[in-house]
Amino acid sequence: MNFPTGCFCDRLELEKEMEPVDVIMCTLDAGNFLESCLYTVFKEIPVNNLIVCDGGSKDNTIEILKNFPRVVIHQKPELKTTGKSLEFLIEQTQTDWFVLIDGDLELSPGWYDEMIKHKNEFDVIENSKSINHFHIYRENKEKLEPLGRSGDMCHMVKKSAVQEFHCDDDYMWRYTDFLFRQIAEKSGYRYGKINTTTHTHNETERIPYDSDATKSFFKIIAKEPERIVLDKVKYAQKIMEGSKAIVKYLDPEFSLCKDNIGFEFLIRKLDREWVKTNGPKWLARYDKSKSMKFTFMNMIYTNFYLKNNKFQSYFKKLYNKNSKKINS
Repeated sequence: MNFPTGCFCDRLELEKEMEPVDVIMCTLDAGNFLESCLYTVFKEIPVNNLIVCDGGSKDNTIEILKNFPRVVIHQKPELKTTGKSLEFLIEQTQTDWFVLIDGDLELSPGWYDEMIKHKNEFDVIENSKSINHFHIYRENKEKLEPLGRSGDMCHMVKKSAVQEFHCDDDYMWRYTDFLFRQIAEKSGYRYGKINTTTHTHNETERIPYDSDATKSFFKIIAKEPERIVLDKVKYAQKIMEGSKAIVKYLDPEFSLCKDNIGFEFLIRKLDREWVKTNGPKWLARYDKSKSMKFTFMNMIYTNFYLKNNKFQSYFKKLYNKNSKKINS
């Protein structure tokens, strides 16, 4: 576990002339790195209010949050998806711009000053330069790509750009970053990726989301980073929910979805009638996923790709060479 060093700095108190912004954050068992995260948040950002939606943490998350100023805590264990929690948080913001951040990130020095340089250029500003810290540091190269998914949430956002953000509290957990960008761009707002500043995405050996039994189906170990499935039934259920989230909420013609071949592997698990009822725009992609070609590719993916690290490395290099990505 990392602990912050140095003294606590509250930028809004030190530079009272700055325009304050709200900061929003979803938490669930975030205690490992939350304190380090908040040290950098309050040092870099003139925080109006830090608004938190907690999904029912049983660790020291709430205790840590209460040690910081201007924190508004909403304990909402009844909200089961990140998407619905994010919708709730956006409604709570009071400033024209807000910062959206995950509780396991650390902002680099100068982060906020660099981000606000682009307020006239974009309406949603993603900090696309991310360092994954698994006791070693590795830059997340995919996040830098123009159509690479953001993954972790480290954004500055004009509230009006995501005013239409909405989803039911059913499936939208792992693809919230897709939906967030899709809604902003389809509403006519500008989405930009900024890599002139950076943030660190911390991780440690653990079973994530231990306080929510439906989500604690894998563990993380610190070697060459990998996820090990602990409960295949829960894992399959979450994969199915993710597939439904794609069909129900995402647009197959949206830039991040259009050439994402990984989605074919996911939606083919669904029933065609369900797709027809809940996301008819996906029917063509669904039928394509059931073709002999994709059935064969799915067999390769399931029996070789997922079980062979060397094959995965080769497969990724092949797709990177052709400027294609698989986000599955």
